[in-house]
Parts: sequence; structure tokens; C-alpha cells
Amino acid sequence: MDYTNVKMRADGDTIRFALLKDGEQMLYVFGVNPSTATDKKPDRTMQKVLGFADRNGFDGFAMMNLYPLRSTNPNALPKAMDEELHQRNLTEIKEVIGKKKNPVILFAFGNAIGAAPYLKKCLKDIVSTLQPLNPQWKQIGKPTKWGNPRHPLYAHYVPFENFDVEAYLK
Repeated sequence: MDYTNVKMRADGDTIRFALLKDGEQMLYVFGVNPSTATDKKPDRTMQKVLGFADRNGFDGFAMMNLYPLRSTNPNALPKAMDEELHQRNLTEIKEVIGKKKNPVILFAFGNAIGAAPYLKKCLKDIVSTLQPLNPQWKQIGKPTKWGNPRHPLYAHYVPFENFDVEAYLK
């Protein structure tokens, strides 16, 4: 998949809600936090996401995150969550996915979900927000040894597998 016609939903340089490219078969991907990719240039993670989308039959994508604050290092995220920013992220997620029934949601945050104490709460709220759409929850291959869905950078190109998000959140 090429990187033309990618749109960015952002608030300045420090907050990015989504990178998206419309298609007939959309893949909705969730990482932990946005890094350096823009609507003009993908970073290494986005290049891998594009490869996974291509290999799994998708012609469009939306890259979103559990938390929209840009950071090249998830461990540098603030220790406390900005609730207003989190709510804005949930609103953006609803707008990007819309009312699409049975969307394919790929969780691709790896072990970085442990970088900030609030990231699991963000995930729970995203799952709750999307649950009425009857999503197909997916992960890249098998989970990490800590049980987290693999980050694209650290995964081989393998088919997606189902992800039991309810069991994971318990």
C-alpha cells in the first residue's frame, strides 16, 4: 500500500489522534502513543503497519493510539493521564470508525502498554466505546511472553489472529 492520500487528525505538533487512508477494506490499528509518522512521511512502525495491511488484504487504514500524546519513547509519557485529552481521543476514535459494523481492530501496542499506569484504562474505555459495533479484535500472531499483542516493529509478517480482549482486560 502506498502512502499517498494519508490524512492526519491532530492538534498541533504534540497531539495526534489518527493517521488514515480511506479504503474499501479498512484496518483500524491501535498502538500506545504516536511517534514521528506524519501524513507526509511514515515512520518505521507505520511502514510495518502498511506491510501488515497489504499482506492481510486491506486497502485502507487508520492508525490510532491508546493515548494521543506524541512521544518517541512511551516511557517518557506523563505519569498522570490528562482526562480531557483522553476524552478527546475517544471522540476522535468514534469519528474515525464511525458506525462501521464489525470493524477489524488490530491491537499492536506490545509491552509498551506498561509504560504508564493509565494506558490499560485507556484501552478499557476504547473497547467499551467500540463494543456496540461488534468489532473483530485481532493481534499480530501470538502475544508476547507477557501476554500483550505484538508491536509491528518486533513481529514477522504473519496472519492476524483473534484477540480475546475481554480475557486480556481481566
